[in-house]
Amino acid sequence: MKKVLMFAAALTLGAASATPFVHPADRTVSKPSDVKTGGTLRMNVAGDFDTYNPLVAQGRPNIPELTDAGGLLGVDPYTYEYIPYMAQSFTQSKDNRTFTFTLRPELKWSDGQAITADDYISTMKIYSTDEEANLFSYFTDGGKPVTFKKLGNLQLSITFPRATVQNLETISYITPLPDHIFGKAFGAGGAAGVKAVRALWGPETDPSKLVVSGDFKVASYKRGERLSLVKNPYYGQWNKDSAGRPVPYMDGIQYSVVKDLNAQLAQFLAGNVDLFAPSNRDQLAQIVAAKNGGKLNVDVLANAGPQGSVDYMYFNFNKSSDPFKQTLFRNPKFRQAMSELINKPQMIDQVLGGLGVAAWTSVYPLYSEWVAPNVDKYKYNVADANKKLDELGFKKRGADGIRVDSKGNRLSFTLLTNSENNRRQQMAQIFSDEAKKAGVEVKTNFIPFNQALEVIYPTNGGSTTDRKFDAAITGLNGGGFINPVGVASIFECGGDLNGYNQSKQCIAPWETQQLNLFYKSTAEFDQAKRKAISNQIQQLQVENQGLIYLLSQNAHYVWDTRVQGESPKKIATPLWASLYFGVRDLDLTWLSK
Repeated sequence: MKKVLMFAAALTLGAASATPFVHPADRTVSKPSDVKTGGTLRMNVAGDFDTYNPLVAQGRPNIPELTDAGGLLGVDPYTYEYIPYMAQSFTQSKDNRTFTFTLRPELKWSDGQAITADDYISTMKIYSTDEEANLFSYFTDGGKPVTFKKLGNLQLSITFPRATVQNLETISYITPLPDHIFGKAFGAGGAAGVKAVRALWGPETDPSKLVVSGDFKVASYKRGERLSLVKNPYYGQWNKDSAGRPVPYMDGIQYSVVKDLNAQLAQFLAGNVDLFAPSNRDQLAQIVAAKNGGKLNVDVLANAGPQGSVDYMYFNFNKSSDPFKQTLFRNPKFRQAMSELINKPQMIDQVLGGLGVAAWTSVYPLYSEWVAPNVDKYKYNVADANKKLDELGFKKRGADGIRVDSKGNRLSFTLLTNSENNRRQQMAQIFSDEAKKAGVEVKTNFIPFNQALEVIYPTNGGSTTDRKFDAAITGLNGGGFINPVGVASIFECGGDLNGYNQSKQCIAPWETQQLNLFYKSTAEFDQAKRKAISNQIQQLQVENQGLIYLLSQNAHYVWDTRVQGESPKKIATPLWASLYFGVRDLDLTWLSK
């Protein structure tokens, strides 16, 4: 679910008269008359931001005000309908392929320039050309391109190769880039244009040169210490609360770089941070104890449900420099055995304090009604794992207890995850301990997240056929509620969310089968039939274990009582919560002191 927390009304194409977007009153528990303006929200972030460029930021710590500022459409969290946001209105063709938009005339970039159709057209040209961009896969369907056309200064159309249930969802993901900066650098396009736009807005860029469409803009950034944002003065000209006042209410946001989750908790307990999302029972208990002891004035929303995220493990299919490991990692029986050595109940108990749910497929446990039956086929079973490893030829053990095959190859590999994430490190260690019982040596390697991504998803000319790692634990958040089985880039060979196979060439028939089924599911407007196709995809995932899904945490949200304006109870859920800001719309958040 792509979290777009700004919503609108009006579904017909109309004239470009002044109609600011108005946040409905039912999006917050606060009354406009109660709201105070001003103040700075204090936040923590786990790592440094290594770019301001939305094209380069995918998968990395990113500044949400630059990458998730909203686009043409939002979603009504009560009706699940897509509705206009930066678009004033839109129409849909009878064949459900072409969508025509009229932009709000008040839209402006933070430098005062008008936001027009040119901004969206150049953005879509860039995304449909840049193969490394996070939205690249959305601009083709079955090998055919999505097309787009400027119809006027404030009008444009987008046409998809076929009618799918996810076309509006795709459009909602498109946050515009400033044409007078990115479009100008892109020029005639091609490889040179892509190189030029990806070179923009590196960490050395003067923040005053950054241009945003969203509610806050960068004021200053000192690596390893602090990022400060201030209100975009033009945003409130077209974005209003239910009483017609401009939003956001706050003057700014301050992110402190705190690279360890336990240290982030300590900052919250010390009263230095306004928002926190406890990741396990111990963290939640410490906060509740501080609240009950009068040491913290906080509000707590515990166990709001499974998060819209998942952690998973995968093996590297692209290791040409080590034929033994590459062949082993590509063998589904090996991956099934590894899945049977993952003690998910122990992970949930020891790492999350029992506050989590086992995950088995790309459908998050959050969407329980979409999870296929019998998905736990390869659950924890050391005896069965031993049997499979024997069948693979690893019948002998060395003096250290580690299995070897007839050629003396040791059953040993290194498991990579990011050093900022204590949860994943603990899961890696539990798996290592369990694997040793079956004669498998799992060494662990914890490195910074950005560095891990460069290893797993090589860029800048890195080889996709000989990636320099064995196995990894990472994760995913977001996605769509219309077809929760996933997105194309999870299933595509070489897709930007495909951790096991980054080559463009599919290696096994099941890889192609699940992608074809995914495309079939997107064209199915009957939900029951779409679920049936989703079940087929999940059965392929279960049998082949390309991504070995681990768990989803239960969501907990806590905030200092000075932070006001959270969502009403009905929509204060992980489905609509923000990864950074929890159960609140940033525009409607205000500070009581």
